[in-house]
Amino acid sequence: IVKITPQMKSTGTFYFSLLCFAESVFTSQQSANAVLSRPRRYNSGLEEVLKKDNLERECKEEQCTMEEARECFENDEKTCFMCAVFGADGDQCNPPPCQNGGVCQDGVNSYTCWCQSSFSGKNCEIELAQQCSVDNGGCSHFCGLKEQQVVCFCAPGYELGPDHKTCTPTGPFSCGRVNIDSGTKSRSLLTPRTSNSDQRNSSLDYSGFDFNLTMFYEYYETDNITLWYGPKLRNRTRKGNSDHRIVGGDEATPGQIPWQVRVALMDRRQGGDRALPFCGASLLSDVWVITAAHCLIEKDGITIRNDFFVRVGEHDVHKDEGHERDHSVSVKYIYPNYNYKDSPYDHDLALLRLSEPVQLSDHRLPICLGPKHFLETIVQESSPSLVSGWGRLRFQGPESPTLQKLVVPYVERTTCKESSRERITRQMFCAGYTSLQKDSCQGDSGGPHATKYKGTWFLTGIVSWGEECARDGKYGVYTRVSHYYIWIARRIGMKARNRKV
Repeated sequence: IVKITPQMKSTGTFYFSLLCFAESVFTSQQSANAVLSRPRRYNSGLEEVLKKDNLERECKEEQCTMEEARECFENDEKTCFMCAVFGADGDQCNPPPCQNGGVCQDGVNSYTCWCQSSFSGKNCEIELAQQCSVDNGGCSHFCGLKEQQVVCFCAPGYELGPDHKTCTPTGPFSCGRVNIDSGTKSRSLLTPRTSNSDQRNSSLDYSGFDFNLTMFYEYYETDNITLWYGPKLRNRTRKGNSDHRIVGGDEATPGQIPWQVRVALMDRRQGGDRALPFCGASLLSDVWVITAAHCLIEKDGITIRNDFFVRVGEHDVHKDEGHERDHSVSVKYIYPNYNYKDSPYDHDLALLRLSEPVQLSDHRLPICLGPKHFLETIVQESSPSLVSGWGRLRFQGPESPTLQKLVVPYVERTTCKESSRERITRQMFCAGYTSLQKDSCQGDSGGPHATKYKGTWFLTGIVSWGEECARDGKYGVYTRVSHYYIWIARRIGMKARNRKV
């Protein structure tokens, strides 16, 4: 027999009540959460004013901002890490910003697009195949960018074809085009051997070459276009030519290098007229010739030569083949920074304006010029290039009676500098062979270093100097024409638009 105490009686009554009213024990989820969860503390009362910032209150109980997270940590590194965890800056990849199949990676207040191999840009919006860095944008000559789109340009004497990429000659004697082959008859704009007639119709009109030059600067705001040493001097005399600068080359076909020019003195001793050539040069237009500056300096290093002329259309120096024309020089322009005494081969270039225009023909054609980046690219990537001249066939040997040509590869700059004790400046580059007996030699100075790109020849260098000729471990050194393009273009009459510098 169990004695029921008043306390047990009271407890039993409680449990009996629970059994009788069990359905009242359970309540809805919403009501339970209201009882069991404590209120969130953000923005309540004086919580945020009186208490120190708290991570749980700021970023777990609500969606915090970067500013609120920074107040908690008081440290940028920890803030950035936690914001990535708690999503304080939101999902930067929603909606997806990447184009052309790019994959988006969310970051703190930023995102990164991982692009497919053929696209680039922040949002993978740039198709690389349509950029100047890939195959020159498909352009025959010069490539520019306008509003992220490729724009092609042409050298003087050319126009863009229907595809807006191909450059088509506008006349029979456009620059850089060799018209001579085994079955081609020579052509000329004028009748041969007329030296004083009006020849303006044969001129390449550089004065109207306006919009193309605009592209040749680094940046042009008008159209919003973005474009992608001295060794020991020679002792020159009238009896011979020992000027540094073809050994191991081949004879050129007549008319194969129609821009080749010969610079010579006229020897009238003993009652005769005999040409004494001393340097080479290149024809830039019907009135402009470019050569090496040191060719125009007398042995005293001060006096500029005046007693010379230029001959175009030459092949065999012992024969009159009907294509040769002699021209006097009216004006000489040596590059302003050239200093014969300080460094006779640095900035080694000069321009000659002819007194009479050249009668352009298949044997007398100018070579094309190009902007800096274009020339730099083709001389390195389109190598080998072609050098030519009537220089000595070996060091201190006889000169060649016929025009010689030689293919030479570009030499990487470090190798170039290491090959010589002489100073190789930024205005120079090397080309040639380390062991093959092939090189430019004495008498070739001032002549062309030409590079062919998509059927057009461009002047990329000027034969300048070397240590002997075809010597093992030594190369020919050339003036880097690309560095002087703007000066040349302005001097010969290409007009540039006004631009902010």
